[in-house]
Amino acid sequence: MVSPPVAPAPRRVRVRRNPRWLAVGILLMALGGLASAFLFMAAAQNQPALKVNRTIYRGEQIKASDVSVVSVGRLTDVRVIPGDQVNAVANRTAVTDIPSGSLLVEGAIGEADLAPGLSRVGLRLADGRLPTNGMPPGTQVLLVATPDKGSTSGSLPASVPATLTNAPTVQADGSHVVDVNVPAEKAEEVARLAAAERIVVVRRGQAGR
Repeated sequence: MVSPPVAPAPRRVRVRRNPRWLAVGILLMALGGLASAFLFMAAAQNQPALKVNRTIYRGEQIKASDVSVVSVGRLTDVRVIPGDQVNAVANRTAVTDIPSGSLLVEGAIGEADLAPGLSRVGLRLADGRLPTNGMPPGTQVLLVATPDKGSTSGSLPASVPATLTNAPTVQADGSHVVDVNVPAEKAEEVARLAAAERIVVVRRGQAGR
C-alpha cells in the first residue's frame, strides 16, 4: 500500500520591523502618558479665589459681603486674588467696573481717590460760566450760585470751595464738562444748583503766588 504524499509545511513569512518606527511609537506613548498625568495633576490642584457677587462700578467701595470664595484651576494665567484675602479687599475701591460673577483680579481694585469728607459732583456749564484757560486738575475754585430767575428772594446760597479733578472739556454745543470735589455736606446743594444751571466757577488764587 502506497502512503499518500505529505504536503510540504507552509513557509513562515518573516515580518520586518523597523526599529526606528518602534522607537518613535514608544516615545509617543510615553509622552502622551506624561502629558495626561500632568494635565490631571494640574487640574486637580485648584486654588481658592475671590468672585464678586454683584456688579461693582468704578469708584464704589467693596464690602466683604460683595465677594465670595470659589475654587479655580491653576492652569489659568489670570492673576486672581486669593480666597484668603477677603478682609484685605474689604473697604478697597474698584478702579474699573467689575461684572457680577467675575473673578476679582489684581489691578481691579485700589485705594480710594476721594478723601474722607469729600464728594464728587459733575458739572455741565454753559460757555462764559468758567475760566477757559489755566484750569488743570487740582485747580482750586469757588462755585458761586446765581439768582433763580423764578424766585423773588434776594438771598443766595454761600459759595462752595471746590477742586477740579480734571481739566474742563468742551462739548459740541459749546458747554464745558468738569468734575469737582466738594465738601460732602454741600454735594447735594451743588448738584441741585448745577441741574438748574445756576453755578459760575471762579478760580481762586493759589497760596504763594
